[in-house]
Amino acid sequence: MKVLIIEDEQSVAKNLCDILLEIDPSIQVLAILESIKEAVSWIKSDTQLPDLAFFDIQIADGNSFEIFEQIKISFPIVFTTAFDEYALKAFKVNSIDYILKPIKRSALEIALNKYEAIYSKTINYNNLLKAVQDIKSAQKRRYKRNLLVYLKDKILPIPIEDIAYFYLENHTVFCITHHNEKYFIDQSLERLQSQIDPEYFFRANRQFLVAKKAIKSASIYFSRKLKLEVKPTFNNDIIVSKLNASKLKKWLTE
Repeated sequence: MKVLIIEDEQSVAKNLCDILLEIDPSIQVLAILESIKEAVSWIKSDTQLPDLAFFDIQIADGNSFEIFEQIKISFPIVFTTAFDEYALKAFKVNSIDYILKPIKRSALEIALNKYEAIYSKTINYNNLLKAVQDIKSAQKRRYKRNLLVYLKDKILPIPIEDIAYFYLENHTVFCITHHNEKYFIDQSLERLQSQIDPEYFFRANRQFLVAKKAIKSASIYFSRKLKLEVKPTFNNDIIVSKLNASKLKKWLTE
């Protein structure tokens, strides 16, 4: 955590730093500033803003609330003061706590816990992105790259990427390759669909599972359905239902 301290009494600032580092040695104090002028200048010019700031209210050249009148403060603040009459005003700005002097460790721990509860439970997007990528990689690893097909008395392994579409005919599943080769497959379309990457194959209807590379075009059919033109050409219409038509259009653009 990166911390900014605005405090004009050196002994108080040192005590605050010492207690913070006792609580959490990883805390980094970016700066200790003693005046409104110094604070405004530092916040305006410094590219490394703090995660949390500690503002003494009464400092060398005035009241630290004047800082808010001169610049926009985007980070949370804990106010420290010897006087309690500023409490209400403190909570009208970016304050998460208000600590009376002399500063005690217990009060600081409460303030830091409030900060953690409000701000530090945000998602680490780098870790999230890595987790999502790991999940996608794991999913891709489970999708088949090859299938066993049957041709007369032979069993042949063929790459999934060579298949243009699968279709169901008389309770039997066949596949057609991009080279217009036809093979029998001893699996249901449902099972095939679970084994094949949906990024590349779409379940057009109960009879067809079609590769993206095989779709030449889609045309409007009755009642907002779609009719697919595929390559190699199939001798019957491949119709996508109204419910799946929007899914297909989105899938084709991904």
